[in-house]
Amino acid sequence: MKSVELRASKASMEIGDRLRSEIQYSQFHEVATRIFMAKFLLVNKKHSINIPADITWETISSSHYNIGNQIDKLLDEIIYLNKPHLELLNLYSLSNIEDNLLYDCLLIMDHSSLTTEEFQDFNLTGQYFIHLVESFMRRDKKVLAPLITPKELNKLMIKILKPSSGKIYDGAAGIGGSLIEAYQLNNRVSMFGQEISESNVALAYMNAIVNGIELSLYQIAKGDTLFSPMFIENGSNLMEFDYIVMNQPFGLKLNDRNLMDYDPYGRFNGRMGKTGKMHGDLAFLQHTVASLNEHGKAALIIPTGVLSRSSYAEKAFREYIVENDIIEAVVLLPNKILPAVAVQTVLLILNKNKDQNRKNKVLFTNAEEQYVIGSRTQYYLKQDNIDAIVSTYEQFSTSTKDTKIANLQEIRESQYNLNPNHYFTSQTVESEFGEIVINKALYDKRVDNKKSLKEIAKLSRGVNLPSKNSIKENKKGYKVIQLKDVENGKISLESIEVISVQNAERYKVQSGDIIIASRGTAFKVAIVPEHNEPLVLSNMFIRIRITNPSYIPEYIKAFLESPVGMALIEGVQKGGTVKALTTKDIEDIEFPNLDLKEQEETVRTVQEAEEKYNILLQQAQEVLKIGKLSAYSKMGISDVMERLK
Repeated sequence: MKSVELRASKASMEIGDRLRSEIQYSQFHEVATRIFMAKFLLVNKKHSINIPADITWETISSSHYNIGNQIDKLLDEIIYLNKPHLELLNLYSLSNIEDNLLYDCLLIMDHSSLTTEEFQDFNLTGQYFIHLVESFMRRDKKVLAPLITPKELNKLMIKILKPSSGKIYDGAAGIGGSLIEAYQLNNRVSMFGQEISESNVALAYMNAIVNGIELSLYQIAKGDTLFSPMFIENGSNLMEFDYIVMNQPFGLKLNDRNLMDYDPYGRFNGRMGKTGKMHGDLAFLQHTVASLNEHGKAALIIPTGVLSRSSYAEKAFREYIVENDIIEAVVLLPNKILPAVAVQTVLLILNKNKDQNRKNKVLFTNAEEQYVIGSRTQYYLKQDNIDAIVSTYEQFSTSTKDTKIANLQEIRESQYNLNPNHYFTSQTVESEFGEIVINKALYDKRVDNKKSLKEIAKLSRGVNLPSKNSIKENKKGYKVIQLKDVENGKISLESIEVISVQNAERYKVQSGDIIIASRGTAFKVAIVPEHNEPLVLSNMFIRIRITNPSYIPEYIKAFLESPVGMALIEGVQKGGTVKALTTKDIEDIEFPNLDLKEQEETVRTVQEAEEKYNILLQQAQEVLKIGKLSAYSKMGISDVMERLK
């Protein structure tokens, strides 16, 4: 018998093929899940849902007419017989889909789902349902994938929380995966969730039912968690929970400033920082802290930016959770662990009732290597990876290079920066010498005389470029340096494109300016050469303009390109697959403070080495060319090769 996952994947593929060009792709899972749900309710004999006595699966599956109406009627009657919570089960009607399509989908579900005996096992029906949904999600990553948290991440968060009893809450519940994971670990918990998508609320209840969860323990409310929280006590207070688990939406913009400024629950305008419209990541964290009871604990998937950005609100929040000793651990997660998410993510663990040995301390863990490759764009956690991360958290020690325990004073001195990269003493970089481990603590200790970039230069970012659709031909513009124009530490002036940009004067470069890539996967540093016409820098770069005549740009560039310089830059970069830098990130980077003569000697050494390398490279290329021509002559093909001039 094929595994449940393979059967669910096969069913999703075949149903998708049958429905293709008939309905929108984003609706395929709506059809498949309702067919599976109808079959489960009529075949499984162990669930506690009241169902009408006059409908059987055999009646529906053998019918060639009004199939959609029959399934809709079944779900309508189930809603009527089980009044609380299930109102959205009939949100998507099958009555508008042709009978021949639905009949084929029913046959596929019969052939590629579970046997009647297997339908009695909640473990198997739960597995099948989630694999069915995930199969559709994976095929439509842009629209559907962000709506679901990988099961392995839910399992990791719940294993960290270890809920024993009481109430657990997810304010971005999706299809309820985190709450179901909690129930499977301990069925004594009461589950609460809020979700803004009606379709997801319906799927969340289906998910609970096929997993055998008693609905009296499970409640998913439909609504906006930030602006309209649904779990309220005494008419005016947020309900407080023992546990909170959440994979919140990333980069959310908040448009209702009035509600933010006058939040009736005091989440966004008080001690935890005044939230602005760009602070969606922060707002969910504030909501979480406000929703924890006095001994509550939370496990949250968040982007790293909110833990290190310099905005007043985000820094105020970090100061609040540090000084109130609420933050317990930050785990740096592998890249590509969330579908369709490029930014770097962490697991943030908050705890209002920390063990005595953890008080006034924060554990930072680097778990970037804890993954298996599923595809070029998607990584996964295996059980071994989950166990390793949980074990590191539970041990709360610094026994490996990938862990660091920081006390409150150390975090204060770091301006409440909670990005784990800031606290690891070692950084591995890929350089021209191969893979090198840089010990930043030794650099700080052994290189006494150092200067920061902001002490000797002005840093600024480049100009935002207009969209390609808005660029008009023959419109007056400026040559704008983009990522494609910089290779091997040089700017190719001949290939620079002319683009019409606003406020170009602010973003012009001059000869001697150092530019460093602020976006992308490639490490790029260059010095602007002498030029005859205005050059403007794009927002893909940061400009470093040296203002102190005691320093030369070639020396600063040589340091930034060194393994130590690369490690310092990578240590402050934000993002996952696509890294990002800001001027604030790099202005504090310190370089060895040599006098002008020593700088010139250092630069001369580098230049002489590069000149010798280029000469030897040309000689090696000539040797290779002569050898290959000799080989082609022996093959008898050299005479038919016309040499291009």
